[in-house]
Amino acid sequence: MNFFEQFGIAIKAYIKAISFVFNNGLWIYFLYPFIISLLLFFGGFALVHQFSDFVRSWLMGIVDPYMASSSWLSYLTNALSFIVNILFAIIFYFFYSAIVKYIVLIVMSPVMALLSEKAEEIITGKKYKFNFSQLLKDVLRGISIAIRNMLIELSIILICFILVWIPVIGWLSPVFLFIVSYYFYGFSMIDYTSERRKLNVSQSVAYIRKNKGLAIGNGFVFALLFAFPIIGAIAVAVLAPVAATIAVLEIEK
Repeated sequence: MNFFEQFGIAIKAYIKAISFVFNNGLWIYFLYPFIISLLLFFGGFALVHQFSDFVRSWLMGIVDPYMASSSWLSYLTNALSFIVNILFAIIFYFFYSAIVKYIVLIVMSPVMALLSEKAEEIITGKKYKFNFSQLLKDVLRGISIAIRNMLIELSIILICFILVWIPVIGWLSPVFLFIVSYYFYGFSMIDYTSERRKLNVSQSVAYIRKNKGLAIGNGFVFALLFAFPIIGAIAVAVLAPVAATIAVLEIEK
């Protein structure tokens, strides 16, 4: 199955997940992310956003005079300054957005792990006996995967932050960052199923690389939903793990 077929399955899985959640009484799980999202949002995300704007403005204030120093290339430097300002804003948004999304993934890991398991039980009929220690293990793995992916993504963002000053190559970095972020968000969702398959982290990484279309497709809708404040985080916490489970089971067929 090629990348685009996998990507399509991941997108369609979200549509199936909506009716699946309500038809099987899983809508009650929206309550947990609703409470958590409110606490997270009013707990300081707005302040983090303002801080990122302040840092961006401060750094551009230092850089702008040097960019404008060549009078004989004033038009070119102004154009480059405009482009760099936009690219800088996009990359700083990725820092802010990535950290916020991974905090949500970490905090909501318990409900996501449980939902992924419930979805598979309903679809396949295979029962997983409730085991608190196993649930705790799933949650801790979900948290460790989220932290791992966050550190890798932030490292890539830092590299792109350096490359952004290089014409042409740097201008393409935001596109690359979008794809990377989609991949890691989808990775976190699919890994809950990998854990139930008794795959260790390296095996899960290999599996998801093989099915990168599935991960990027799931992460694409994840990021799209997350663009809506509070409501997006609530929807993602329930729909993303269910959609990932539906998609993985369809691939396994």
